[in-house]
This record gives sequence, C-alpha cells and structure tokens, in this order.
Amino acid sequence: MKQNEGRRAVPSAIGALVVLFILSACAPNVPSGLPDTPPVSQMPAMPADTLQGEVIGYGATRVALLLPLSVGGNSGRVASELKNAAQLALEDAGLDALQIVVKDTGGTEAGASAAAASAVAENAALVLGPLFAPNVRAAASVLSVRRVPAIAFSSDRSVAGRRIYLNSYFPEGLARRILSFAVSQGLTKVVAIVPNGRAGDIAEAEARATLRQAGGSLLAVARYDYDNASVQTAVREVALAVEQADAVFIPDGGNSPRAIVAALQNLGVDMAGRRLLGTGQWASVDLRDPALHGAWFADTDHARMDLYKARYRQRFGSEPSVTSALGYDSVILAATLAGGNGGTAFTSGYLQQPAGFRGYTGAFRFRPDGTTQRGYAVYEVEDGAARLISPAPASIAAAKML
Repeated sequence: MKQNEGRRAVPSAIGALVVLFILSACAPNVPSGLPDTPPVSQMPAMPADTLQGEVIGYGATRVALLLPLSVGGNSGRVASELKNAAQLALEDAGLDALQIVVKDTGGTEAGASAAAASAVAENAALVLGPLFAPNVRAAASVLSVRRVPAIAFSSDRSVAGRRIYLNSYFPEGLARRILSFAVSQGLTKVVAIVPNGRAGDIAEAEARATLRQAGGSLLAVARYDYDNASVQTAVREVALAVEQADAVFIPDGGNSPRAIVAALQNLGVDMAGRRLLGTGQWASVDLRDPALHGAWFADTDHARMDLYKARYRQRFGSEPSVTSALGYDSVILAATLAGGNGGTAFTSGYLQQPAGFRGYTGAFRFRPDGTTQRGYAVYEVEDGAARLISPAPASIAAAKML
C-alpha cells in the first residue's frame, strides 16, 4: 500500500496482516476479465454532510455498512462491534482508502430495504451487511436492480446469490473439517448426536456427505431437545452404536457435550478409545471437564483471532465476538481491492478470485453462489485447554477439504 498523507502508521504485526491481504488480492490468477457491469458510480457524487448515516473515512470509493445498530440485546451488541471493527480496519488501511457510510437497518426487513435504497442513491460501490438473513434478502432485492454487490454477515446460505456474498462461519465447513480430519486419522466409524432444528439438520446432512466422500460411515444419528429427558432418550437410542464407533460427533456447544458424555457414561458406555468430535461451537464449552479430555474440534485459528481481539480491546476497551472479525476482514478486503481499481474492483471477477483472501478469520474465498469457503484449524482438548494439532491452511489453494 502506498503511504499517503492522512494514513496512520500501523504496528508491524498489523502491517504484515494487511500485506497478506494484498498478496492474495494481487495474485497472478486474479481474473483479468470483468464479467459484471461495474456499479453505476465509483466516485462520491455528494458531500459527506448530505449522506444518511455516520461517515468513516474520506476515500474516493464509497462503501455502505448496513447494521441493526438500534436493536437491543446481543444483536445490537454484535452490530456495534462490527461498526467498531470497520473503524479499526479503516484506520489500519488508511482513512483515505474508503469512505464508509454506516446505516442502521433497525433489524427489520423494511429497514434493510430502506438502508439499501439509500446506499444505492448515494452511489455506494459496495455494501457490507446486513447481519440477519431476512434483512440480507430484503436488501438484495434492492441492490440487484442496480447491480451493487454486497458482502453480508449471515450464515444462512439460502440468502447468498449473484453479487450477494456471505462472509460467515458456515457450520457445514466446520463439520466438514473435523470429520474429514478424523477419517484421515483412521476414525472412520462415527455416531452423530445433534440438536433438533435447523442446526441439527445441517450437521447431520454434512456428516453424511463428508463421511461418504472421505471413506467413513455414519453408524447412527440421535436428535435431542434442550432438556435432560430428551438428551437421555437420544443417548439411549445410539448407545449400542457408540460402542461400535471410533468417534462421537457432537457439533453443539454450551453444556451439550458434557451432558451427552455424562449420559453415555451413566448407561455404562465405555468411552475409552472413542474420540469426541466438535466444531467452533465448543468455544462456549467448559473444557476443564475431564470427560472432554482428548476431544477434537474444528475452529478458526485461535492465534490469529487472539491478535484481533487484543487489538480490538486496546482500541475500544471491550471484548469482541468472533463475528466482529468478519467486519474487519471485509473492510480490509474492500480497501485492498479499491486501492488498485477503485469501485470497479467490486465485480465477481475480483471478489471470486481463486486465490481468495486472508485475514484475522483465516484464509477464505467467495464461491460463485455467494457462499464462503474458509480454512479451519483442528484443536485437541488437553488439560482443560485447546491445543493446536492441525493448523488452518495458509491459503485456500493449500486447503484440501474445508
């Protein structure tokens, strides 16, 4: 990146991160053709004081950030973190790299549609957000008319589509990573114990597909609701299968892994030699329980995420969620692409480049269907903590099964 007046000097560790993005974004295999019609305008057509929303930065390329800032509870907190992450990223990239206009969706479809219309009227070359799947769908219906691309943060792949990309942690990718790794280590016979509902549907479907592709087998599946009686019933249904299995796949977090293992042990199932397998949901699990010792789970690269969290804490004085890191990486991505080509860089040819990108959330790339392929690490629970046993790929090109 060229060092222009007004750009902040960044610490060497952060400078290295930005360089990683640049190397990915400028890789030789970036498509030279631009199949999409560029956004209507790449230059601000109005002064900042006439824009609707808080303005961050003063770059020539305008980007809108759509978030449910006025919503209470956890959703509002995450929205605030995403805005802070965007601020931090633009400070690192240089305040003249982009002009970000922050717009409140109110967490409603109508609000998302209005915010998207405002972004179009203000000639935004790219939209970041919204956060919720229904809001993404509502915004997409407005943006598609003017062919303005969006990088949203929902993990519901049903709202992805042409020019609507989702920078998210898809549960399918986490399940695929841990199960394919398990098979590669000789754990081919698996029992899955998953919650009822959409999350369980996704976990079961991915377990079947991944094991079939990797050469393993799914011996049995049990589903449970969030009450002790339901967990006990589910465990009884698969207890005999567990005794024949190499591993037990428990993708849920919170108290679920501990409750399930306790229920199996109460039934007399010997868990010795049977590996527990989890996903990033295990970030909410108390790993100090001796029953979880030796479990494997897939997650983002903890070392990189810890760097991000430390920087966020230093800048804003609070602990961020892992979701907010998606906002940081999306802004760095946008600033990197805009640095070479302005608003015309936000076409499918650039956003879907095979080399992908790399940031605090690891290596990732956007697929033509709008979903994200992301690299994950595998950790083992040892003495109540997570120990890295299989690093996340340094690039998407280096990944085999993500």
